[in-house]
Amino acid sequence: IDMQIISLTSPGVQVMPKDQATAFAAHANDILAEGCRKHPTRFAGLAAVAPQDAGAAAKELERGVNTLGLKGAIVNSHTFGEYLDDEKFFPLLEAAEALDTPIYLHPQAPWKTMSAPFLECGLDGAIYGFGVETGLHLLRMITTGVFDRFPKLTVVVGHLGEALPFWMYRLDYMH
Repeated sequence: IDMQIISLTSPGVQVMPKDQATAFAAHANDILAEGCRKHPTRFAGLAAVAPQDAGAAAKELERGVNTLGLKGAIVNSHTFGEYLDDEKFFPLLEAAEALDTPIYLHPQAPWKTMSAPFLECGLDGAIYGFGVETGLHLLRMITTGVFDRFPKLTVVVGHLGEALPFWMYRLDYMH
């Protein structure tokens, strides 16, 4: 591995109250940027943002990219059970599109209203629940027109596309 992208992953700041999350994201980004500056040929970073306050998240993404030299943002899937297809999160999406920088949609555990069937069988974590929840998030963004509204927005998902590529025929055919 020559270069590694590092970031604050699940659950990140998305489990914190809005003001605390915004402040913690900025602090985490300062520490991350310092580490990247010390090892610029080995590390690059994705800015933590707090979607709880989409306006502040947009400003932190701008600061992360323009001032700290970070390469995009990480959003740890849902924020208290809410997804980026909700218009209240659009300031963050607008900023990412304007900066021409990606948002990495990282998995986290399903929200409590959807977690019971996963917990009953031990499928709530990385074994299955993370991918299903993150795939749902991305699919919501696709089907609700987020990418029509923000055609230059780049969203990255890992883990083989959180299973969505395997359903492409069905998604194209049925939706």
